[in-house]
Amino acid sequence: MNQVILASHGGLAAGMRDTVELIVGEVPNVHVLSTTRDETEPIAVRARRLLEGFDPADAVYILTDVMGGSVNNDMLTLLPEFPQATLLCGTNACLALNLASAEAPLSDGEIEEFLEEARGQIVNCNKLLRQAAENEEDDL
Repeated sequence: MNQVILASHGGLAAGMRDTVELIVGEVPNVHVLSTTRDETEPIAVRARRLLEGFDPADAVYILTDVMGGSVNNDMLTLLPEFPQATLLCGTNACLALNLASAEAPLSDGEIEEFLEEARGQIVNCNKLLRQAAENEEDDL
């Protein structure tokens, strides 16, 4: 089974899981880790405990919010201990949905396809509307 860990600053990870569940239903393979100002246990400790609880045969995909941020850096320190884990940074709903829905471990190529699709979801809609209006005027 694939396991997905959404790890973020504040409530982003929990909100992302809520979004995924709204679209595809319950996702027992999606886990949330957040760091907050008043946390009593470091996120790396909670992540290690979660990773240790997975079946060693599970592929694990950890999605973080900010490259070079504390959450991403903490997750990075765990990778040598957990070779079944893949760390992806800069998450969005498209990426979370694709990973949550994947039933089998993903090849590097499949991960890259998911990343490209997620990047493609980041657009300036105002610019798209302007371009569509300009194209419509050109067609007249």
